Amino acid sequence: MSFTATNLLYFVIVLPPTCAFFYCISRFVKRDSHLQRALLISIALFFVRIMLVPFAGSIGVMPHVQPELLFYCLLAAFGVGFSVWSVKSLEKQTFAFFGWHSGDFKKDVLIGVIGLLPLLAFLPVVYFSTHLTISSEFTAERLVIACTFGLALGGFFEEVMFRGIIQFHVGRIATKRREIAYTAVIFVLTHVGYLPFDAFGIYYWFLLIMAIELSYVRSRYSVVPCSIIHGGIVFLLIMLV
Repeated sequence: MSFTATNLLYFVIVLPPTCAFFYCISRFVKRDSHLQRALLISIALFFVRIMLVPFAGSIGVMPHVQPELLFYCLLAAFGVGFSVWSVKSLEKQTFAFFGWHSGDFKKDVLIGVIGLLPLLAFLPVVYFSTHLTISSEFTAERLVIACTFGLALGGFFEEVMFRGIIQFHVGRIATKRREIAYTAVIFVLTHVGYLPFDAFGIYYWFLLIMAIELSYVRSRYSVVPCSIIHGGIVFLLIMLV
């Protein structure tokens, strides 16, 4: 297991301003100010992500992550903790209020698995466009990072924030179609600068397709199948690339 101590500077840089920013939102922005909340939370999430870029040399960038197990475990803890804080303290609601409920868990799992299929079908386009290489190195360390990044960060943290909180606020001020479109665009924009612009931005086209699908699934069902789709595709990417 590799460990680069300077990577811990990420948390020193990101945590104080992010916590202060969210505290100001909770204090000074009303919960029914849906547009302001959606935009301000999106800006905060963009900051959290873009600050990963200076550390890309040691931690990697999706889908090429480095075996920095301690960093990704801490990042997952940050994501989960921040999700809980955002729902309970920032929004003062329950997870069920933002779509974390399941009337039929088997159905949600089935929807999640089916939802993975179009993304998996698009992966060969990304593969041939960017000349990705499939890794045959399946280690316990890679598995743990895939779980922390895919399940805790992608499947939980980002789904709480985007398809949960942000899509809720967007949905209060937009029609269903615009809710899906706007939330998807916000999701893609918060990744700008983090993913490479290879092959005419193929990663961003893939991300847009995924974002539209996730927002659509959220509007029809709940966040549970979104979590399965998002967490599943990120897990597979980290394990395979």
